Amino acid sequence: MNGEAAFRRYADFDAILNSIYCAIFIVHTDGRAVYRNGAADELKAELGVTEDELIGALEAQIDVVHGQGRFAVAVEGGMIICHLLPWTQAGQRQGSIIVAHISGKERCSAQELDNVIDVLEEIDAILEVVADGIVVADKNGVIIRVNKALETTFGIKRRDVLGRSMEILDREHSVCGELVRKMNEDPKRIVVSGTYKQKELLCTGAPIFDRQHRLKTIVISIQDMSALNTLRKKLEEQRLYTKSYMREISLFNGSGGPIVAHSPAMKKILHLVHVVADVESVVLITGESGTGKEVVVNEIYHTSRRKDKPFIKINCGAIPDTLFESELFGYESGAFTGARRQGKVGFFELANKGTLLLDEVGELSLAAQVKLLRVIQEKEVQRIGAAKPVKVDVRLIAATNKDLWSMVCQGTFRQDLYYRLNVIHIHIPPLRERREDIIPLVNYFLKYFNEKYGKEKEISPELYRFLMRQDWPGNIRELENAVETMIVLPSENKLTPSHFVGKGTGEDSGAAVKVQRLVPWKRAVEEMEKELLMQAYREYRSTRAMAKALEIDQSTVVRKMKKWGVGSHEKDKNDAI
Repeated sequence: MNGEAAFRRYADFDAILNSIYCAIFIVHTDGRAVYRNGAADELKAELGVTEDELIGALEAQIDVVHGQGRFAVAVEGGMIICHLLPWTQAGQRQGSIIVAHISGKERCSAQELDNVIDVLEEIDAILEVVADGIVVADKNGVIIRVNKALETTFGIKRRDVLGRSMEILDREHSVCGELVRKMNEDPKRIVVSGTYKQKELLCTGAPIFDRQHRLKTIVISIQDMSALNTLRKKLEEQRLYTKSYMREISLFNGSGGPIVAHSPAMKKILHLVHVVADVESVVLITGESGTGKEVVVNEIYHTSRRKDKPFIKINCGAIPDTLFESELFGYESGAFTGARRQGKVGFFELANKGTLLLDEVGELSLAAQVKLLRVIQEKEVQRIGAAKPVKVDVRLIAATNKDLWSMVCQGTFRQDLYYRLNVIHIHIPPLRERREDIIPLVNYFLKYFNEKYGKEKEISPELYRFLMRQDWPGNIRELENAVETMIVLPSENKLTPSHFVGKGTGEDSGAAVKVQRLVPWKRAVEEMEKELLMQAYREYRSTRAMAKALEIDQSTVVRKMKKWGVGSHEKDKNDAI
């Protein structure tokens, strides 16, 4: 049961006691009245005495702490008959319940007295099983009842707080006292938060009214939120970690662009893609950078039986040998110095029941190839530090822009791994060998970027012919970037060859670098440096491959990319073939 349920039951208890015509006082062992019903107020008015005078007279004539039974007590204004009943909480006597009426005006039957005891025992039992701390106070904040959970939260004993001000519970921040003040100003349900001895508390106060709808009693439910907030923080940390993790491994959700297949070669590939999508065989996709290997992979995935399962991409060229095993296979908590406390799930386990793309597989070292081969053969992975391996069910696709068989002959790629990967081989020819696809691709990108940037650009026949004559060493990625540039930069809507700002690698090509205007030397060097990095990134996506193409150190590539912000933001566009 929670604090809300306890409040509702306490409201029922108050309503029951107020329905009894006898005056009812609950008196603490130190003589303070901590509860009275509506009839008690009527009794005081009829006798013409205050509550202190009435309780004082009772204490002078009977033992209100330990007494029990029926007594006649003389008070100023008349004689009253008192039924003294023990008031207990959690099995310990806390004082007495006094049921009183003026002599000669009997109002309570024996059954009603029994009902009073039953109601009090029931509410006591309910409060003790509530997980939240419960404190009941009068409108002035004087504590009437508390439960065991409240004793635990505040580290107090109920005998020390009953009949005392609410302020005693939270002298540090007065959360409960603040509730009492607010509820006296505007008696309605109020929620406040605060701390007590480094505990984070959520306090909910609810009013109980008398017969005239005046604030009479306040029930406060106090939840210790420390454990819950700690759990929330851990969940948030895990969410951020997972988000970062998913970003690192490129979890695909979209289907990518269409496969443009007008050439005989691409029509054959498209047919093969739909055939292999229905089987579970390993697929090896090869081709130069920018030919659209990733889109072919997407097409296989999204037409396969695993399309609703995880699709994980691993850039093998971006994972250092020292991290290969921990990234792909994961590790247990405390497996090595610097390991995350919660351990880490490897890429293979993340892709379980789904599809795993090993992009740039030709970049793997021989040591990494051995570890990968074992997983493919055994269909199981073993986290670093784990006692036993875990079975994984993964559809494997590998992609590379290298000639793996030549690497096998050179001894840089394992022959047994080559045969494991080369079950079904799809080779995507470069764009210069399938020129029939250039115009359809240009039209696709023209439509896409016109819609993206809100343009209405058109391509002239001269520009179509010019684009057809280019060799496109960067393949589709280069063509895509060229079309985007022509959509964005020129002010004219009719595009001609003069608007082309690419390399120009066909029969119309000239020097690789053209000087169109004079600029300061330093600025020219910086612009060329940035342009070279951007071009290399578009073509290779791997700092290792970029360094090789630019003939500089990989560390230099990383430093320069960071300097110019190259690769820091992926463009929001789909690839297409």
